[in-house]
Amino acid sequence: MPTLNIIGAGRLGKTLARLWQRQGIFQIGAVCNRSLESAVSACRFIGAGTPCPSVETMADADCWLIASGDGQIAAIATQLAPRLSNSTMVFHCSGALSSSTLSPCKPAAVASAHPVHSFADPERSVATLAGSCVALEGDQRAIEHLSKAFSAIGCTPLTITPEHKVLYHAGSVFACNYLTALMELSLRAFSAAGIDRQQALKLLKPIVLQTAENNMHLGPEKSLTGPIARGDAETVAAQLSSLQSTDTQLANCYRQLGQVCVELARRCQLPEETAARLTEVLREPSEKI
Repeated sequence: MPTLNIIGAGRLGKTLARLWQRQGIFQIGAVCNRSLESAVSACRFIGAGTPCPSVETMADADCWLIASGDGQIAAIATQLAPRLSNSTMVFHCSGALSSSTLSPCKPAAVASAHPVHSFADPERSVATLAGSCVALEGDQRAIEHLSKAFSAIGCTPLTITPEHKVLYHAGSVFACNYLTALMELSLRAFSAAGIDRQQALKLLKPIVLQTAENNMHLGPEKSLTGPIARGDAETVAAQLSSLQSTDTQLANCYRQLGQVCVELARRCQLPEETAARLTEVLREPSEKI
């Protein structure tokens, strides 16, 4: 079984390590985090591994995962490079950076592997990661090895090109991070209406989950409901006016997202005259004649 060292075993790193260790895909070797205490905690979660206080104290391994923040990956790759050979594999899990960030590690095989999954809670991710896609890019040998490793824990490999990595990741950010931002905006609007956050979350859960299901099964166009889908410009204007007097950030976000909804509604045969009226309502005040 190949050995895997991990630099930066945070929520993502320790989730993958625990699953790979459990399935016998990798034998987890050395684990290095920002603090030795954090590395000890990660090894405890993984159920294997040797916590190390620095990269220099880590033993050699067949494979290395750099799961640190994006800003540290290049420096770690440069630090790691002198001890690698052409039989070694190095990969990172950044969604935005390509494998070229690891070029100092060559002649080792290098790759990037980004699981399309939210690792907010490692315990939950261990149970729910299966079924997620993982975007792979880099040297062919590394891609082949990682495809097998991720497939063994239930993920579906997807190969992308380096030049499209940033756009790919932006798409993930819209659907994951910005969905969380939308939830926060929704809770702020409910709060302004006198409904506390816990009650609002309970209220929102069924409709948010159903909307997500609808989008997965029907696509965005057929899933759009509400005043813009109905062409109800008066309701949109009233909501926008109320938001503007309460929270200008809410109003600005409502305008921008509303314009996207108008385009979706157009695809579902919203009359052009109605779409034009909605677009006018949603314009920034400075844009209106």
